[in-house]
Amino acid sequence: GIDCVGNIGIVGGKIVSVDALEVHSKKTVDVSGCYIVPGLIDCHTHLNYLGTASGMPIDLPNIPAGVTAAIDAGSTGVSNVAALEKMLSECELKTKFMLNVSACGIIMANQFPENIDPSVWNIELFDKVFAAYGDRIPALKVRISKKVVGEMVLAPLARTIELAERYGVRVCVHTTNPPQGMGEIAAMLRRGDILAHAYHGSGNTCIEDGKVIDEYYHARERGVIFDTSCGQGNLSLTVARQAIAQGFLPDTISTDMNIYNWGHDFVYNLPAVMAKFLALGMPFDKIIDSVTEAPAVQWDAEGELGCLLPGTVADITVLRLVERPIKFEDKYGNVLHGNTVIIPEMTIINGKMRYQSMALHP
Repeated sequence: GIDCVGNIGIVGGKIVSVDALEVHSKKTVDVSGCYIVPGLIDCHTHLNYLGTASGMPIDLPNIPAGVTAAIDAGSTGVSNVAALEKMLSECELKTKFMLNVSACGIIMANQFPENIDPSVWNIELFDKVFAAYGDRIPALKVRISKKVVGEMVLAPLARTIELAERYGVRVCVHTTNPPQGMGEIAAMLRRGDILAHAYHGSGNTCIEDGKVIDEYYHARERGVIFDTSCGQGNLSLTVARQAIAQGFLPDTISTDMNIYNWGHDFVYNLPAVMAKFLALGMPFDKIIDSVTEAPAVQWDAEGELGCLLPGTVADITVLRLVERPIKFEDKYGNVLHGNTVIIPEMTIINGKMRYQSMALHP
């Protein structure tokens, strides 16, 4: 809730109140004209670059984009999650990972779907994985596109919710081209569950007769989280424009970034996706909340990440808003014109400068 012109101090990797300090800083950076915000959190990405076809390097695309923390959205399952956990533990970014209900996760999503048939789940392996990495797993991930579920329809989602109850975690459901209406899917989700690709444009969508479906509003009242997870083809600008015009804003803005869409015009990076929602009419303060405080709740780190409170870890991003024309497109051929771009100027993780643009060089 802080909205003012001021300074931020960092001592020992923690945020401190500058006004309370009576010392000279070892390093001072003038960021006049910029926004100092909590480190950005991308809550839907694919980071398993050594184990899946679509995985992307962890630090390389994110740190220069102002992202200090990211959640892998179910790239791996119980059979290969240990390798992902080891890889993530060696990177600068703070990370967590959703566990896919398929044993191997999303290996080659564009070539063949993962097997999410509950009849082949190995519950003993699920138990072992949660015993080993439970503090790193915020959610179970299931994709329910027609090509994935086939004749099972929504049965895998129902069983995933039951399995999530066993471990006390959320469910994140991929919803593009669903086998039934989005209303039926939203109605199944519990408080804290995540409806990914909330504004997708494939098959049944959240817009019926020009209006956001009632079940979306009912689900929000129950505490279901609506995430953009835009990707290269999981966001319809037309659907998003209609929903936002009717006041149905996303809870979290995320990229669904992977090796295929990193740097692509449809995604580019998290600040670019934020600028897209600015052009769609979402207020800037709501956008900042959707990439800081709101995803920190999914992380189970509210009041620790996604904030600038004295005493919290110094994960900080500096952004500059630049007025210039920009055109956004989606895979359906829809076009959106904006007049503001969001430029990341600085990324600080655990109090250490990890990226600084030349624009801030003295």
